[in-house]
Amino acid sequence: MGERIWKGLSLLFLVWAIVATTLYVNSSLKARELGDTRMISVNIGFKYKDGRIEWHNSTEVPPATTLLNATAQVADVNYTVYPGMGAFINSINGVKNEKPYYWMWWTWNPSTGWTLGPVAADKYVLSDGETVLWYYEDTSQYPPAKP
Repeated sequence: MGERIWKGLSLLFLVWAIVATTLYVNSSLKARELGDTRMISVNIGFKYKDGRIEWHNSTEVPPATTLLNATAQVADVNYTVYPGMGAFINSINGVKNEKPYYWMWWTWNPSTGWTLGPVAADKYVLSDGETVLWYYEDTSQYPPAKP
C-alpha cells in the first residue's frame, strides 16, 4: 500500500510540474508576441590602476540580471565560482588580480556616495537605473578606499 501512495504522489507531482512549466512557457511566449521585451538600464564602470575610468552607460539588460552577467555583457571577465560564496573575479579586460590589487565593486547611492558591494557579483541583482563601478584597487587595508 505504501508503494501505491508513492506512485500516486509521484504521478501527481509530475502532472503538476508539466502543467506549471507549460503555463510559464505559454505566458512567456505570449508576452514576447505582444512586444513585452522589458529591459532595465544600468551604468557599469571600470576604474583601472592608472586612474582611467571606462563607462558603459545605459547598458540594457533583462530584469533580474546579476552584476556578473551584466559585466560579462560589456567586458571580458574571468572568474572562479566558490560554492556557497559566489564568483570571485580573477580579471577584467585582461587586467589580472595581483596582490594587493584586486577587482572590487561599488554601487552608487546619491545620498551616501559609493558603497562597497555587499555580496559576490553573481549574487547581486541589479536595479533599473543603478550605477556600479568595478575598481582595481589596493586592498592591503580594509575596507579599501572609496573610488
